[in-house]
Amino acid sequence: MSKSTVCPCCGASVEGELSAGCAACGARAVGPPLARPERVLPGYGYALAACASGLMLLLSFSAAFVAAMWERETLSLDAQAFLRAAETAAWRLKSSALPASFAFLYVVTKLYARLRREPLRHAGRRFARAGLALTVAVSLALVTFVGVTIPERLRMRELARRAAENAQLYAADQALARYRQRFGTYPATLEDLRRLEDKDGSIARLLANVNAGEYKPQTDIASLTTGRAKARSRRRGSALRGRAGADDMPEGDIVLTDYELVLPGRDNLLGTDDDLRIRNGVISDAPRAAAKSAATPAAAARRAH
Repeated sequence: MSKSTVCPCCGASVEGELSAGCAACGARAVGPPLARPERVLPGYGYALAACASGLMLLLSFSAAFVAAMWERETLSLDAQAFLRAAETAAWRLKSSALPASFAFLYVVTKLYARLRREPLRHAGRRFARAGLALTVAVSLALVTFVGVTIPERLRMRELARRAAENAQLYAADQALARYRQRFGTYPATLEDLRRLEDKDGSIARLLANVNAGEYKPQTDIASLTTGRAKARSRRRGSALRGRAGADDMPEGDIVLTDYELVLPGRDNLLGTDDDLRIRNGVISDAPRAAAKSAATPAAAARRAH
């Protein structure tokens, strides 16, 4: 059975000795293989790769840090300014340098372990150790600064969300105030706001946003009575509460003096704790559930005791 070898030139399989030549490329052996050298110089590849990874992370973080310092309105060299700039730089690198640092840390750890196992083949152990330490330091700095900024950024996101919700409530209050200034009363329903001029389309957008809300205009019946009926009603004027409609309003001209608007919160469900509520231009942060529980007979009995 003939021996099969591999041609070192083209990689084809050669039957027999290479001295007869390769049928694929025509190459042939001209002599016996060279002997191994008595002394093999170690390589610096692993050490240079470890140093390069650490330097790349350090340069990226340094560039982001300098950019954050440069963008500040006033250049300050105190510790607080450096800390803020480092947090900003780390946050900007959270989706690029931060995941890359974990990948570099894994690769450099493997390279350093192999360098320690084969010290005769790989040199530059000190450089590899320095690159590994630099990679670990930058990775920990990125994780630390990103972790420190998360609570503050969550708080700012919550403030932005609440500001957007309040802006919607104030836009509704402004439209209702315009209606009252124009007609002398709050509208009976939100659809009555279409009677206002809407050159910029703000009323249409407002009605589209508050369509799922609950609008409750109110008035004092005592202000509509005269003579003896007015004297009897002075004990306490009844209020028209509930959703206003044509069947809910008494006959005659009625001036609606108060209103309450309730909009669904983030769950898009009306009647839950995160409902948005504004009454006569004042935003209420009290949850709707608490207001309901306070109006129950059990709660009234507890207050009486």
